[in-house]
Amino acid sequence: MMQPNSRESRIRRKFRGASRPWKTIKLFSLPIALLSVTIASGCKPTQISTQIPSAEVSNVERAKPQVLITVSISPESRVKADAEDIAMELQQGDWKDFLIEIENAAGITAPLVVESEQFLQSDDETSRDRWLQFELQPHGALTGIRNEIRTLRLKSRDSGIRTAVLNFNAGQGTQDLGFRSDVLVTFKVQEK
Repeated sequence: MMQPNSRESRIRRKFRGASRPWKTIKLFSLPIALLSVTIASGCKPTQISTQIPSAEVSNVERAKPQVLITVSISPESRVKADAEDIAMELQQGDWKDFLIEIENAAGITAPLVVESEQFLQSDDETSRDRWLQFELQPHGALTGIRNEIRTLRLKSRDSGIRTAVLNFNAGQGTQDLGFRSDVLVTFKVQEK
């Protein structure tokens, strides 16, 4: 129980309607104390820049996976895929991650399957037409939620300009009738 003339009771009466003014004062006193100590020590306070230098921006943008393909699954469970307009570059022999955005209007929970005639079964294979290795992560079934993102990891055996047709489906009968589940992608593969 508070005493009627205690300091806390006088403050509460003075700031009636305000919620806890002493916490606000504590919150603002720390930066002011730090600034006064900095100035008293002879240092000049510097402005903190929130901008990243342009050289670092390009490295950060390169590190983030880009959306390569958007897959739409209609309410009738037909799969349609569209390639995004991005610079598709790979390094020969190295894995690179790309994102796949999935719009699942049907709410299906079957696994999303990626197929390609350019898929390289093993490193010993010598066919010039088979040059691409890929993995879809996470493996397994779709969750059934409306929007999902999966990672498609790609690796090229050969260098140069390479083209692949990627086909997306979610099981038997989900391929689109107009071959809209096929995506033609062209990569510039840098030599190692």
